[in-house]
Amino acid sequence: MKAVVLSRHGKPDTLRATQLPDPAPNGGKVRVRVQTIGLNYAEILSRKGQYGWAPPLPYVLGMEAYGEIDAIGPGVKERRIGEKVIVVNQSGCYAEKVVVPEMQALPAMDVYSPEENAAFAVSYLTAWISLFEMARLRPTDRVLIQAAAGGVGTAAVQLAKHFGCSVYAAAGSDEKIERLRTLNVDHAINYRTHDIETELTERVGAHSVDVILALVAGEPYRRALRTLAPFGRIVIAGVAGLELHKWNPLSWWEAWRDMPRADIRRMAVGSVGVMATHIGYLLKTPARMSSIWRELTDFALRHGIRPIVGSTFTLDEITQAHALMESRGSYGKIVIRV
Repeated sequence: MKAVVLSRHGKPDTLRATQLPDPAPNGGKVRVRVQTIGLNYAEILSRKGQYGWAPPLPYVLGMEAYGEIDAIGPGVKERRIGEKVIVVNQSGCYAEKVVVPEMQALPAMDVYSPEENAAFAVSYLTAWISLFEMARLRPTDRVLIQAAAGGVGTAAVQLAKHFGCSVYAAAGSDEKIERLRTLNVDHAINYRTHDIETELTERVGAHSVDVILALVAGEPYRRALRTLAPFGRIVIAGVAGLELHKWNPLSWWEAWRDMPRADIRRMAVGSVGVMATHIGYLLKTPARMSSIWRELTDFALRHGIRPIVGSTFTLDEITQAHALMESRGSYGKIVIRV
């Protein structure tokens, strides 16, 4: 089978599709013939050697994919050959075939295209857990979403809007701002040219945001934090913007400085909560994963929510796909067609 193996850390051009033996499923596992793959920023960090949850080198990159089960191992009870599924895993999805425990092969959505199915799991699980499990979102909340034009950001915008919230979306270009307006956000802010705190103070008042989904580190995080209302909640689900270079000690200090952090004293004075989430823990709790997946998919299908696929590439174009995501010029989800 064709697969993309990460054998050394580096720039996008370190990635190459190569041939590997087809994997075989053992006890409790299924093999999925992959049709489409969803790209995630964590895979950019993994390629650069900056992702703590990545397995040891070498390994096949990729956290999510969509395809059809073509083989099952002994003891599989819930899945069947020929079933369309969405795979979520720590790695292994940049390939024509991937083997995972059966509970990590989640039922796909019949109404979605292969590209939309590949774009759903990681982004929407991250957004759902951040907003509903962590922040305990209420329909009356005012919600600020950073990096709102990306995969997680567009997912969070859709979920919060369909729940009834007022949504303020921050992105880094005027083109992205125009696209976000098509999602009916209440206000979109270019954080590179406008001050988020000033914009929200003029529009809805000082310290007026109830929930923040933080996906960008550094000064954008600090400015967003200053907009929180009393009893507000900020959930950190990403640290885009950190620049860490192995051979540059100054970059280590800058990354440490810009890492989001909680100050208990300031939290107490403002009566706010600072939280963080990483959906990888769900892989170790299959029952919890299944429960959240049902709630999320029921909500998405009930409200007609569809993932936004901004760009597609082939597996042989993985270098270009990574370069686009790392440039932060993409909109919505980047999907690979196998």
